[in-house]
Amino acid sequence: MKGASPRLLSRVVPIAATLAVALLSACASDEGRVQSWGPAPPPKSSTIVSGNGSGGGGGGGALVPGGAAYMPPAVTPQPGQNYPRTIQESGAGPAVLSLYKQAQDARANGHPDQAEALLERAVHIDPRNPFVWQALAGVHMDQKQYDQVEGPASKSNAVARGNPYVEAGNWRLIASARQARGDSGGAVQAQARADDIARALSN
Repeated sequence: MKGASPRLLSRVVPIAATLAVALLSACASDEGRVQSWGPAPPPKSSTIVSGNGSGGGGGGGALVPGGAAYMPPAVTPQPGQNYPRTIQESGAGPAVLSLYKQAQDARANGHPDQAEALLERAVHIDPRNPFVWQALAGVHMDQKQYDQVEGPASKSNAVARGNPYVEAGNWRLIASARQARGDSGGAVQAQARADDIARALSN
């Protein structure tokens, strides 16, 4: 302090030092508390499965700890809506239909690898055709590539726009793949979904 006497300085400096120590201690305490507030530990793994497994139902899914896989809520077919049952009725173009037919022939002749290549080309041309994705899932079943079945089958469901004929077939494929992988619980859930859709169609 400019112009301050030595006696005054001898009183002020210890006081300032004491205040500085107290302030640093408070900051350290606050910092410790902030760090201890970190994010809460993540919840244990849970899985969404169909809400009740009853036929024709809507509604959301439910959290089931230890479940096998995501099961979206059931979709009830809209009355009076005409859903395509075959790829020919889906409006697919000639190139996709030709590739699909060639893939069918290749599968029938025991050449799933060739069928897969043909369907991959068809998907590239028409990525929103659920029948092509479904056939690709079926080829993976033929190849015993059970861990690769659910991806294209789920994609087929996503672009099916609620088509129950497509979705029922996809859930049956998923059920078979899960059973082959040893996931009996997941297989039961998927088969129940296929059965729900079949019952809704019969009403």
